[in-house]
Amino acid sequence: MKTMNRLTIFLLLTLPAVMQAQDYACTTNNGALTITQYTGAGGAVIIPDTINGLPVTRIEGLAFFRSPSLTRITIGNNVTSIGDFAFHECFNLADISLGNNLTCIEKNAFGFCGITNVTIPNSVTNIGDYVFAHCHNLANVKIGNRVTSIGTEVFSLCSNLKSVTIGNSVKSIGAKAFIGCDWPPRVMPL
Repeated sequence: MKTMNRLTIFLLLTLPAVMQAQDYACTTNNGALTITQYTGAGGAVIIPDTINGLPVTRIEGLAFFRSPSLTRITIGNNVTSIGDFAFHECFNLADISLGNNLTCIEKNAFGFCGITNVTIPNSVTNIGDYVFAHCHNLANVKIGNRVTSIGTEVFSLCSNLKSVTIGNSVKSIGAKAFIGCDWPPRVMPL
């Protein structure tokens, strides 16, 4: 029986935990939190650096998917990655502020959002496929100096895109990155 209790305690301490923070469902893993679902009312939302003393390091794919009342998102500095479709179809999301430790923005993360301007911080190294696809209000983009890869159709059908500033570390830009944009957008190096 003593061995069974130790095994139960060991399993509880080592398995990822699921918890509910105000406005977020989260999982813990190795002392860090991943936001798995947004449960709040919308408006201007701040993803904090920590929740209950644990660093928030990831926004899981689909976490904010189709949150129509979301208008602004500020992402804390501990977040290092944003998952596939994390903010996809947040049609009223007009303003985003990305934390300065973010390294990866995965596929379709902000597709079909109302974003008008975006600055990708210098910490980001990879922008996935379709990340800003169908962001019809997107007019100005500034991509930081550490980005090496920009995905396929990343700005496809951003019909109001006027200017894109690209950092000097970009080695590859995926196929049709600017297809369906109102040409010619002004693309220039940092």
